[in-house]
Amino acid sequence: MAVADEFKKEAQFKTYWHHRKPGFWFRKDRDRPEGIRDFPEVVRFDVDPGVPPSSKPPVRIFLGTEPSQYRAERVFIWSVKQVRDPARVYEIYIMKDLKGYDRRGWKTGFTNYRYAIPAMAGGQGRAIYNDVDQVYLSDPAELFDLEMDGAGILGITGRETSVLLIDCEKMATFWSIDEAKAGRKHRYFREITHGNNLWGQLPGEWNARDEEFEQGKSKCFHFTTLQTQPWQPFPDQLLYKPHPDGEVWFALERAADEAGYTPFTKDRPSRRFTEMLEQYRILHEQGEQTLELEPQQTFSGKSLARHLADIGKLCGRHGASSLLDYGCGKALFYDRLPGEPDSSRLRRHAQLPGVTVTCYDPGYKPFSDPYEGPFDGVISTDVLEHIPEEDIGWVLDEIFGAARKFVYVVAACYPARKTLPNGENAHCTLLSPEWWVGQLETAARRKPGVHWTLCTIEKTRIGKRRRLQDGTGAQRQAA
Repeated sequence: MAVADEFKKEAQFKTYWHHRKPGFWFRKDRDRPEGIRDFPEVVRFDVDPGVPPSSKPPVRIFLGTEPSQYRAERVFIWSVKQVRDPARVYEIYIMKDLKGYDRRGWKTGFTNYRYAIPAMAGGQGRAIYNDVDQVYLSDPAELFDLEMDGAGILGITGRETSVLLIDCEKMATFWSIDEAKAGRKHRYFREITHGNNLWGQLPGEWNARDEEFEQGKSKCFHFTTLQTQPWQPFPDQLLYKPHPDGEVWFALERAADEAGYTPFTKDRPSRRFTEMLEQYRILHEQGEQTLELEPQQTFSGKSLARHLADIGKLCGRHGASSLLDYGCGKALFYDRLPGEPDSSRLRRHAQLPGVTVTCYDPGYKPFSDPYEGPFDGVISTDVLEHIPEEDIGWVLDEIFGAARKFVYVVAACYPARKTLPNGENAHCTLLSPEWWVGQLETAARRKPGVHWTLCTIEKTRIGKRRRLQDGTGAQRQAA
């Protein structure tokens, strides 16, 4: 395709001022915070049990994504799971909020990560790059195994980099991770690629953009036009219109919901979850050094007090007699049940009459053993912001799964005063109230019938602002 034709083709996928809400007519780019991850987290699909393993190398997919694309991210990974070869290993590297990149002027939160893939892959073997706004309809191993005829990368046009097959050994010489981190533009890497005759043609079915999609022929469907992406990741910015083939994406999401699918699970959490859990255990045992808090004062459970009135109303409304406090800390603000030993995890509170509370906290040994549910309600008042973003889905599944009637959870949207032993802030997931609402809505679809209430807390110039959002969709200002 001639360069002029490529420009003309790409223009139809662009987002212009009239596709944006007035507040974003002249402000195209979001302010992007510093990255928080040293390396991409990896979702791995092993060879299915009982299936003779393939002799071919693992299919490595590097996915460019950002927090607002959480729905698209899960559906992309699910789509790979549906079409993969059960005899082969697949590794999906989730490139999101990585440290050390100058993201000023990036169109997305992951723009330049693709140029760092040869270095991330150790300069060896092959890798596929995908933007997050895509789904696979055929096995990506077919793409991974394509003949490259000496090329360093394959793309559908000389300018289009949203799906790439990369020879990492060859491209490591030309695409420098330092240049990617420094904020070099697409044009810089494109000129290097074409100047050294490294580009090769990728068949169009591996990057079918919007109306290029053909049922039964397209192998990777790319929902490339921002204002028609079915999952609407930026409702504050864009004026969305329905996608004519959006049902392809929605059908995949419904299937993932019905299967209760999350990319990470309790049995296979993210690498960062394991690291953070150990940090919290140290704080429980040794206290917090920066604030000079003794162990008994660290994660004491005092956050419960601010939410007792709301929890009490829910207990009354649902006729609850049993609660699970998920992430209770040391639970010092409960009373012991009469007749129970000092080591008992069963507690009560004067403001919750007639309710027996079971305490659970994976970071505090006395309450870390598995619990036996279900319970009428599950509460979690100082937990979610301490969980890595990748693991929020399965943690919410645990919370919803233990509840018969209702869930009440709190998410702080500001940095903590506490510092972890490794120097990081104790609140490791700092995202907007809207992001947290989306997480609760997604979890609720996997466990219908359980009422939920989310309390988000933001810091403002005049103090903290609490907002309650109900599972019915109602939003109200908390007292």
